Amino acid sequence: MQRPHSFQHIFLDREVTDFRVPQNLRKVFPNQAIIEIDSIEQAMTYVDESSSKARIESGKRILLLNNYKGQILKFCPARSPSCYLCCNLHTINLMSNCVYNCVYCILQSCLSNPLMQVHCNLDEILEELDQHDKSLESPLRICTGEIADSLALDPILGQSAILVEFFARSRNLYLELKTKSDHVDHLLNLDSAGRTVVSFSINPESITRTVELQTASLESRFEAARRLLDHGYKVAFNLDPVLYFEGWQDEYGELIDQVKERFEPGEVLWVHVGLLRYISGLDGIARQRFKGSRVFDQEFVQGPDKKYRYPKPLRDEIYSFLYSKLESWDPTLPRYACVERPEHWKRHFRFVPEGVEQVQEYVMQRWEGA
Repeated sequence: MQRPHSFQHIFLDREVTDFRVPQNLRKVFPNQAIIEIDSIEQAMTYVDESSSKARIESGKRILLLNNYKGQILKFCPARSPSCYLCCNLHTINLMSNCVYNCVYCILQSCLSNPLMQVHCNLDEILEELDQHDKSLESPLRICTGEIADSLALDPILGQSAILVEFFARSRNLYLELKTKSDHVDHLLNLDSAGRTVVSFSINPESITRTVELQTASLESRFEAARRLLDHGYKVAFNLDPVLYFEGWQDEYGELIDQVKERFEPGEVLWVHVGLLRYISGLDGIARQRFKGSRVFDQEFVQGPDKKYRYPKPLRDEIYSFLYSKLESWDPTLPRYACVERPEHWKRHFRFVPEGVEQVQEYVMQRWEGA
């Protein structure tokens, strides 16, 4: 089990001093100074600006509790031009940035602010979600883990427990918590009403150990998934990002074999497969921060969404291998790729969705009531 994360500095916007999340934090860190501030600029003075590497790494050690004043409910930021098919995932941003250090993490190059920010106006967020729920006529999947890890800080923040209880009472909303952690025990005594799925990102242990730094081990993630299933939660897996390297077939084949050994067909809601993709500049930042890493040493091509991917013949080879392994374990398992063209579905599946709504229906088909 991972230990709860700690911070070098904790700042609290005066607007949120009486909110629930800061109160939880004071209980966990009773002896740590929590500095009240009036503006984010006061916290930014503690960031080391000597290099991009120093800026990113010092920002991860500074926690800022504040209000979120932007649009609350959004499309997933991975949503791409119409030439790609997405899964209609929506997000709410409870946090911005991540305390983990994955070599391939896109947040290194796309966040304008390096601080670990936690948005504390939960009541306002839930009120808007409730109004949106009443307006819907069909299910909607909402995730908190697109620009942060949903559970990495949850033992000290307590956000997800509040969400689980809210979504359990909702009419058309379903919650997805994405994580590379094993922080689930604080959720086990809650009744999720089957409306929360925890989706664990998984990669071979060699990748978890050397590329996904400070995250939970693969074994710990599997054990956490089993505990959740035993307590009425739904579980899914994100094979994302899949990396190409010498021996990839053996290691990814073994990874799926480990899933087969631990889970019965039908227990997993879906497996999302996404091959490494990144925006311009990320490779340079990663090479500066992680000396000797070879994650970005392969050949890449730029797509219409300006992201770099492995060449299509290689992507097709990897997808075919992974889909085949997954189908041999669970023939009816929903498995899908993130932002690929309709031709991808035609090549690897028995149907081509007409749009994002049909992709969502396919992904959520095992989610009872959805």
